[in-house]
Amino acid sequence: MEKVQHITRAAIRRASTMEVPQQAKQNMQELFINFCLILICLLLIYIIVLLM
Repeated sequence: MEKVQHITRAAIRRASTMEVPQQAKQNMQELFINFCLILICLLLIYIIVLLM
């Protein structure tokens, strides 16, 4: 168990020191925004259908 915790901590430390490229961050933000917009559109369509 002790060894597993040590390996996990080492992996987390390595992941936190890893540098994420700016382009990757921007892509993730754009994906998230697109996802939110699609959700909002679907919700609006659902509401319009309910009101009909």
